[in-house]
Amino acid sequence: MKKVFASVTALALAASAVSALSAGASAIGTDKIDFEDGDFSFVYLNTDQKDCVASGLEVADHNGSKALHLYVPDGQIPKVWFDLDSICDRSVTTQIMSISLEISAEPHGDDAVICWHGGTIGSAGGFDRVNMKGGDSQCNPNWSQQDNAFDISGWEIGKGSAVNTAEKKFLLPASRYTDLGTNPFFCVMVWNGDQPSCKATLVKKTVDDGEGNKTETEELQYGTPVGYDLYIDNIILKDKDGNALNLGVSAAAPAAAETETVTEAATEAATEAPAEEVAEPETEAAEEVAEDEIVLEEPEFVPESDDEPIAVEEAAPVVEEAAPAAVEAAPAAVPATSNTNTGNASAAAIVSVMALAAAAMAVSKRK
Repeated sequence: MKKVFASVTALALAASAVSALSAGASAIGTDKIDFEDGDFSFVYLNTDQKDCVASGLEVADHNGSKALHLYVPDGQIPKVWFDLDSICDRSVTTQIMSISLEISAEPHGDDAVICWHGGTIGSAGGFDRVNMKGGDSQCNPNWSQQDNAFDISGWEIGKGSAVNTAEKKFLLPASRYTDLGTNPFFCVMVWNGDQPSCKATLVKKTVDDGEGNKTETEELQYGTPVGYDLYIDNIILKDKDGNALNLGVSAAAPAAAETETVTEAATEAATEAPAEEVAEPETEAAEEVAEDEIVLEEPEFVPESDDEPIAVEEAAPVVEEAAPAAVEAAPAAVPATSNTNTGNASAAAIVSVMALAAAAMAVSKRK
């Protein structure tokens, strides 16, 4: 019986621990998107125009860390969309008052230069990801963009731009996200300037100021257009006080399923535990029963040689009857989307353990 009690206790406490972890993991919290985990499932490309980049999105190493990378071919315009419903709960989205991110670019080729590439951060409360036409779906809030939010120009041959911090501020109430948005998102768009990124050379030039003074200078001479690599990193959603909002989408359903599976495993193991006692030699089983009776302050009890199978077989139904109660209680112990009821899940599991222990001890004493 001691072995049975120890086995049931260990399994139930394990179920309680997993239940607490499952509830705690249902809301993953972080204050920025840095792509260090390699996940960019919440990012997609808008291809509503024929000159939009349609592929090449990935997470890559850049400047000693991970960053979102997009290969931009010559003449193409990147429109990188971020799905907010996949980034945070709607209750967090409605608190967003500004969005900041780091962005930079590098030319394709050591003989190329990043010319002027201005960009913007746009936002809206909905977007049709199937036909990419936007229109009426872009409401709550309506589409808005901050012109020239950043400049990723480089102007040096073989070198990329500096890392720019771009920020969009939601100054007007009408531009803020609401609960009614069908698919709130924000985006990063980079426009080609009059002179696209291209191969370039430095050409010496003499400048005459009109008064006989001549100055030797160098200037860039542009050649064949080339593409560039775009990098986005460290995205932060901020509240009205400028504090980073807690990110992560609640996912209670998987946690509940996991807890139910663990509880069922614990119950099955508990009901099978007495069968192991039957398989033990008769002398060892007698010693186990005798030890239990000493704990119950009945040392005068001496088990008979033929009552070993009876003691084990009668104890089993008590454990099997208690097990369904533990299974039925498990779903109620898992909160819907919050971490606040983690203690309730643990307490419920411990109460189940105590009930099983009391039943096992009562049967042992009766024998």
